Amino acid sequence: MKKFNLCSEGKCCPEVTVENDEVIIVDDDGGKVKLTREQVKILWENLK
Repeated sequence: MKKFNLCSEGKCCPEVTVENDEVIIVDDDGGKVKLTREQVKILWENLK
């Protein structure tokens, strides 16, 4: 398992957890998004 934060200036600091084939992003208010690695690849391709 790998955990890290996506901190920017200010208080916005989502926590990312990567475990097996799942990526979970939790925002400062506790909102949660679960993505598969395949969905993350699609997201990344669309950000380019």
